[in-house]
Amino acid sequence: MFSKKATAVLLLACSAITLPVYAKETVQETDLATEHKTDAHSAVYQTNLWQTPVFTTIITAEEMADNHYETVAEALTYAPGVTVTPGSVNTNHQVVRIDGDDRVAVFIDGRKQNLESGFSDGRATYDLDMTPPVMAIDRIEILHGAVGDSFLNDDAPGGIINIITKKGKEHEFKFEAARGPYDAWRWETQLAGSGKGWSWTATGGRSNLDALHYKSVDGNKETMPNSAVNRREMYFRIDRQLGKNKSLTFTYGHFSNDRGLWYSRRNPTDYNYEKMANHFALTYNYKENTAAPGYISLYHYYNQGDTYRPFGTKDQEAQPSFGRWKTHTNGIDWRDGWRISKDHTISAGLSWRHTSVNNENNYDVAGNPAPGALVPGFPGVDNPNRSFGKNYEKSMSNLNAFVKTVRRFNKLILTGTSGINHNSKFGNHYISSSGAEYRPDKKTTFYGSLQHIYAVPTLDELYYNNQRIQGNPNLEPEKGWKVNAGIRHQFNNKVYADLGGFIGYTKHTILWYYNNATNQWRPDNFGGQHQQGARLAVTSVFSPKYNATFSYTYTNSKTNWGGLDPSYTSEVARHQLKAALRYKDKRWSNNILLTSGFGRNSNWYSGNYFVVDLNMSYKFNKHWSTYLKVHNLFNASYEALGSRNIGDFPAYGRTALFGVIYSY
Repeated sequence: MFSKKATAVLLLACSAITLPVYAKETVQETDLATEHKTDAHSAVYQTNLWQTPVFTTIITAEEMADNHYETVAEALTYAPGVTVTPGSVNTNHQVVRIDGDDRVAVFIDGRKQNLESGFSDGRATYDLDMTPPVMAIDRIEILHGAVGDSFLNDDAPGGIINIITKKGKEHEFKFEAARGPYDAWRWETQLAGSGKGWSWTATGGRSNLDALHYKSVDGNKETMPNSAVNRREMYFRIDRQLGKNKSLTFTYGHFSNDRGLWYSRRNPTDYNYEKMANHFALTYNYKENTAAPGYISLYHYYNQGDTYRPFGTKDQEAQPSFGRWKTHTNGIDWRDGWRISKDHTISAGLSWRHTSVNNENNYDVAGNPAPGALVPGFPGVDNPNRSFGKNYEKSMSNLNAFVKTVRRFNKLILTGTSGINHNSKFGNHYISSSGAEYRPDKKTTFYGSLQHIYAVPTLDELYYNNQRIQGNPNLEPEKGWKVNAGIRHQFNNKVYADLGGFIGYTKHTILWYYNNATNQWRPDNFGGQHQQGARLAVTSVFSPKYNATFSYTYTNSKTNWGGLDPSYTSEVARHQLKAALRYKDKRWSNNILLTSGFGRNSNWYSGNYFVVDLNMSYKFNKHWSTYLKVHNLFNASYEALGSRNIGDFPAYGRTALFGVIYSY
């Protein structure tokens, strides 16, 4: 029954894109300095993004509000070519992949967020649990492949995600509260305003979802112990206008998250994991509203993770297997640009960051009690002889300096970025990327980019040290290249499409693998990794009230494990389909969202998946509205991760939230 219903929804969404739609007209500018916007696809409709010769996606504040996304991770789930899963080595992490690659650079207001510590999960270096509240976000920009300029991503060939926060404008107060089954609840509030050269936005909230419930591969409804999630978040942004083209921006973000750390259906109850982050940034913007704006940004990130075993108390400090890691990151970013002529601009920049890691644990790994010993203070409780403490104190600094040129020759635009990467442990390395756009007419754009890949090991990969996870100080940096190419075309004023593809190769690939002889996870350099794929996205708005989008993504990644049995597989389905059908008028906003995957490795997965989500909203008046959202409408059984034990890492079954929103 489920298969027939899901197929019907898929056919409905696919057929919707063949109907007439509305799309914004692409403006043909004569000045390169002002010709810097290009159409991009969002999950439900089209908007604009800074010019870049790569496949692009935008998720707007309107879309996030209409679909009542609870987190950035949920919003990214529906974007073409993007996949969000639990970590393949540590299920507590929320990992994002672009084009099947977990090497993704994540930015908040242009500042890179990726960490040198906190992960033991392939090459992912950012946890989506640490993003700002959705209510604080103006838009999310997703760019596949080489970007250059403000978003240097030589170490992240998958692409970049830039989260732009809201700048306060008119005075506004907003409050949202929602409740659902399985002890699901959330609330979020925002206060914003401006006056006398100042503007401000303050956002905060909490959410909770009880233990993961799902339909197993056997068709049984089950619950995963120790898998509840509780999230706390706040974000403040204050802007001060200093003149016509100068301003100062201060931001502070606090994010924390509690997740039960389960390993599999067979071994569900293990450590709990608490994450916390405090981020500060001060940015001076100058030459605003000009062809080549500039800025200087200073920032400090503090991230912390705690692991402890749930022996009947919620006080983590009392846990016998308590372990804590702490990461301090300090950085400075500078960008500036110069307009040489109407067909030639130059920009330059410098990024420096220093990361230090130290760790705390209640007892030394070498002194752990033997298995079977009782835990002091917990009569009858067996000591698991485990600690997740990292047991190292190291630091690393990295400096990137670059120059980017943009030249136009009639209908051809060429870009090139060259720079130097200096790492305190791996020395100097030349980095580069280049791109081109050819526009034969105002409705068609051919684009392409070539990216140089250079990714040094993280501190965790080098120095992690406990009885379960061991770093490798002999690791070498990853090196390689990636090519992106595609075509954007506006068929008429109602249909817009983007078709692209990519191919890449990385040598000295860093992979975590499980050594059965030592019972440890350890990273090593392996032979290489080949990646290739294609993407198609179509936007269609066929009346003022109805629109639809459809995307198809093909990804194929082949990794040389050097003769070892792989410890995990590609977490991205080879064929992905995503579709959205939307209706909106003055009172109603209703959405059907479909995500599906085909061609998953049968040695790791039970099969393909079809997931249908619904969002329905009704606006009573200008102050009050209500909504109902349902995830996995047909309670499909599928896995979030692959496993040698098929069905060992299930995804959430059907969940629902009923909410009320007040705004003034």
